[in-house]
Amino acid sequence: MKNLSNKFLLTWMLIAGFATLAASQNPDDLMIRCAETQRDSLRLSKNPRLLNARINAEELIRNHIALNRTSLRASADDIITIPVVVHVVHSKEDMAIGGAGNINISEEQIQSQIDVLNEDYGNTSGYKGFYTDSLGVDTGIRFKLVTVLRTFNETAQFSPIADADELARISPAWFTNRYLNIWVCRLTDRYLGTSQFPVVTEINTKTSGLATSEDEALDALTDGVIIDYRYFGRDSEVITTKIYNLGRTTTHEVGHWLGLIHIWGDRTCGTDYCNDTPTANTKNETTDVSCTPVFSECRGTVSRNMIENYMDYSPDACMSVFTNDQKERMHAVLELSPRRAKLVEFSRITGDNVIVDLYPNPVQGTLFTNIFTPNFEVFTVTVFNQRGQKVVDEAVNRTMLDVKNFPSGLYYYKVSSASQTITKSFLVR
Repeated sequence: MKNLSNKFLLTWMLIAGFATLAASQNPDDLMIRCAETQRDSLRLSKNPRLLNARINAEELIRNHIALNRTSLRASADDIITIPVVVHVVHSKEDMAIGGAGNINISEEQIQSQIDVLNEDYGNTSGYKGFYTDSLGVDTGIRFKLVTVLRTFNETAQFSPIADADELARISPAWFTNRYLNIWVCRLTDRYLGTSQFPVVTEINTKTSGLATSEDEALDALTDGVIIDYRYFGRDSEVITTKIYNLGRTTTHEVGHWLGLIHIWGDRTCGTDYCNDTPTANTKNETTDVSCTPVFSECRGTVSRNMIENYMDYSPDACMSVFTNDQKERMHAVLELSPRRAKLVEFSRITGDNVIVDLYPNPVQGTLFTNIFTPNFEVFTVTVFNQRGQKVVDEAVNRTMLDVKNFPSGLYYYKVSSASQTITKSFLVR
């Protein structure tokens, strides 16, 4: 049983993450599948209050699963479809699409990644590893490609740890409380990908009294996944590796985005808070595509590692499993994380009308919006003052509005899709 103290473990993870940032580069020649731990440590170093929120969040997730296991299983039987926006940030001056070595990857490569996500989260990958038949489950989560945004930038490569803000500036996220944003580019330092971990906050009576410590105005802009173009999708001439060639890097990073932790708990014999994933001594960082069994001895017990789990570091060909506890954890996060919960809420709307909500209203700092358009139609936002003067002119899919420098008064927020226009008023104090 994985019953380590949450507070002790998460504090340890923070310290370990800082140590990793300071340490010299790993001398081996293996690629580094995931930079989520290092990126998360950098976020925590910029906002130390986030650690307490993370500790509280872990308690919330565990308590929520324990108290709502029956309802979670029932709701998990419903398919949740997550709309995906792919941002291709490339340095291809002639804007050519596809071809060997081209960061501006093809539509076919992008769609192949969506297909992989649906297979992996639907438990239809086809690989039959040791744990597949007994513990592999359909997570009840699916993905739909909404659009591909291509942006030229002279920067040749980006740090998966430090450049999330820069990528979001170059290609701004679509509403991160409605879409999974994936930035595809070339990454530095041998990393394959990274993601932004969710923060769980007050959204129902079971989380009363708890609040987030993240800076929503900033973190909402970078909430998503970043993947090196050479490991995004499968069966493409851009993908030359035989180890990470089946799109499982994105499956892994989306798992983090949905609240899953590496199966070894990011420490020796650590915990991922999922009892049906055997305790592992460390990550399975190997180029062994024959998927040779790996064993761990933790607290006097020898067990076979779940190298088939998508949250390990195994080669793509060895991966095939999300477990039931991982499924329950993801669904708990989809209920308890404000942006994820709002995404699920929007995904279940079937109406034909544009819906616009503004908050807080009145506002002093940042105005946030929840906007639904049928069939994921693109929309524009225009903001007028009381005199009818435009202060924002037809911004596409705007996610929020900084009003700190707006004079006090009444303003009008006009949302226009291909078929409808809705105008709401808000007050700046």
